[in-house]
Amino acid sequence: MNARIKPPNMADICRKAKMSREEVDGFLGLVKRSMEPLVKRISVNENNTNRYYAVERRGLGILTTTYGKFWQYNFSIDDQWAKYSVIVKAELDKERLVPIFARTDRLVLRTDSGCETGQLLGDLTCECREQLHLALKTIQEAGEGMIISIPRQDGRGMGLTFKLATLWLQDALGVNTVESATLLAPGGVIDIRTYSGVVCILKFFGISETCKINLATNNPEKASVFAENGYTVVEFTPVVIEPNHHTEAHLKAKQDHLGHKGLIKKGGEK
Repeated sequence: MNARIKPPNMADICRKAKMSREEVDGFLGLVKRSMEPLVKRISVNENNTNRYYAVERRGLGILTTTYGKFWQYNFSIDDQWAKYSVIVKAELDKERLVPIFARTDRLVLRTDSGCETGQLLGDLTCECREQLHLALKTIQEAGEGMIISIPRQDGRGMGLTFKLATLWLQDALGVNTVESATLLAPGGVIDIRTYSGVVCILKFFGISETCKINLATNNPEKASVFAENGYTVVEFTPVVIEPNHHTEAHLKAKQDHLGHKGLIKKGGEK
């Protein structure tokens, strides 16, 4: 459909926003400028290899959640994951359209891999949706921070087709997330995620290597890419969801086989 809709009355907008016409026009110009792509070439090290990436900011806007308001950025990077959504709690530099953090010496950061089945469709056998909500709550309570979501890293980077097959195996055979993945994965490699794009975004925003990272994760192995690029992870903030009868086997497998910490209490712990 190509229906033409008349724009709203500017006088009404000025009245509702309690702004002058000049202020509204200036703000509208700012928002339109935010829709203009901005590309930077950024150098990142990962696994002892250096590469330049084209990092494109495509837009930003306000995200209103149960936990408060955040900025959401839409990024594109010429790596295998391509799309990045960045959720930020901070002030906005309206000239450069980058976040301004009150603390320049420390940043609460979470990387969030895509999970269509859990986060979007509510599958009960994983805790990804609850983890994302807990991360939003944690950052809101901290007053500032960032979540970098990588939608195409679904299934630990193996993709949605692979992940759906593992869920079928889990349901039919009673195997856990790691067992089902190894039954299908070539050579037993079940996690191919990379995090160069996360560092690209930190550098795009001008976050200095002197800024210490508080990484909101249960997987300390994610810290390595930051160290390779001069950042120091000084703290890990757990993002632990209480297990239930749907998720307990899933969480135990991640703790026992994938290096995740604190997901399941050991015998005697309370």
